[in-house]
Amino acid sequence: MPSYGDVVTGRLLLKEEAISPEALWIAVRDMAAAWRAGQDLSLRKALGNRYLVPAQALEATRKNVLVVERVERERLLARLAFAEGLGDVDALRAMFEEVRREGFRDALGARLVQKGLARPEQVPGLYERVDQVLAPARKARVDGLIALLERIGPQFDAAQAARVRAAFELAATDGAFPPPPPRPTPPAERAAPLVVEPEKGWSGGGDELEQTRADLRRPGDALRSASESGEIAPEDCPIYGYEIVRELGKGAMGVVYKARHVTTNRMTALKILPLRLAAKTQYLERFKREAMALMRIEHDNVVRAYDFGGSEDYYYLALEFVEGETLDKVLKRETCLPERRALELALQIARGLAATAGAGLVHRDVKPENVIVTPEGVAKLVDFGIVKLLDDPEEGTVTIAGTTVGTPFYISPEQARGEEELDIRSDLYALGITLFQLTTGKVPFTGKSQGAILVRHILEEVPDPRTLRPDLSEDLAGVVRKLTRKRREDRYASPQEVVDAISQVLAGAGAPAPTPV
Repeated sequence: MPSYGDVVTGRLLLKEEAISPEALWIAVRDMAAAWRAGQDLSLRKALGNRYLVPAQALEATRKNVLVVERVERERLLARLAFAEGLGDVDALRAMFEEVRREGFRDALGARLVQKGLARPEQVPGLYERVDQVLAPARKARVDGLIALLERIGPQFDAAQAARVRAAFELAATDGAFPPPPPRPTPPAERAAPLVVEPEKGWSGGGDELEQTRADLRRPGDALRSASESGEIAPEDCPIYGYEIVRELGKGAMGVVYKARHVTTNRMTALKILPLRLAAKTQYLERFKREAMALMRIEHDNVVRAYDFGGSEDYYYLALEFVEGETLDKVLKRETCLPERRALELALQIARGLAATAGAGLVHRDVKPENVIVTPEGVAKLVDFGIVKLLDDPEEGTVTIAGTTVGTPFYISPEQARGEEELDIRSDLYALGITLFQLTTGKVPFTGKSQGAILVRHILEEVPDPRTLRPDLSEDLAGVVRKLTRKRREDRYASPQEVVDAISQVLAGAGAPAPTPV
């Protein structure tokens, strides 16, 4: 029977990039064959039989699986102890760190008794409550692996790779740990939050990181906010395997943090879904949709997704951390861009959309705010939160039929009408509006209400950008005109056609055309 240890084994190996999805798929296929034959074959044994992972790495993973399970249990006990008023956060943090440094030789519950914070007869009850919280979450992860065993295909392909990643990286999302009981009034002062590292030597921290934490956090604020709102700030309950450095920003779908992955030392943008939204199926499905979409794309002009899952009370998505600024901020500073620069950026966005279309996706919210430009000038599409998966039979369950999805200033006529059957040409329309704004500093349609703007997208032709900026070329105006046709059949048929058209315009401006990707 598949176990929670199997799930953690696969997850750790993927996180550490110690195994490829294909190699993991081979081992899972062997597990499925044994399972159907009524035999018990663990993932670690299957990997060892095929020599897919070195024996030394397998042994290290075995030890770390035990650490993960122990960390989950003891960390949750620490939170429960705080919720029960058995100690302040400073004392509990110190005890937890002490137990962790000692390799969990003693249980945290025993340490609570030693320190006089709990009676011996209390401890079994506390652990029982912890296990009641952990059990359904762990079962959900195992159920995800069982579902993979039942459906694994005969040949490895992109779809099989996605299923493997889903089983080991997404299985936790159906069993996130519920919040602890209501807390007592928190102390006015607190130290840095509880942070767990699997084993000595795994942490990517250091003096600089600790100083950053100290600078960014104010004693008492986070716990006071958590108590008042019923939620716990992510920095007070770190996502397992990540060290939060600082907050990057907030949006409708959560908070984004700059975070270091402790095993790879890779810096990520960690997007965390708030508890109030995670409790709503529609928002959770949207969050999962963004993760699944990004995991299907690997392209220089699309932000990469590394990891997705659940950790205690939170759902998270670990994204490529991109140094740079969004195009809307560039426009605020520069108003509008030189024609060539705008075309070069639009060319990169079109290439990103080509990769998006190749993965069977429609972004549905292309706009300057969702494009980050690095210091080297590389444009990357971000925020796939309302993406449409063309091959998803459950697409209609996430958005309500007939409703409008997108940002009014950049929305295509078919989106404005609330049509369900969208394709990549809706994104090309938004790219045309974006190119219009990059070159003129304005969007073509405004209004006193969102409805008024939508009506203009449906009925009015996008004006020639040269009416606002006469120095622009006819070639650029022609590209904008074709991108923004009212009927999608009259637009470019694909992002690659846009890449070809913009490349020709750039070549005609006296420079060699960029090589299409």
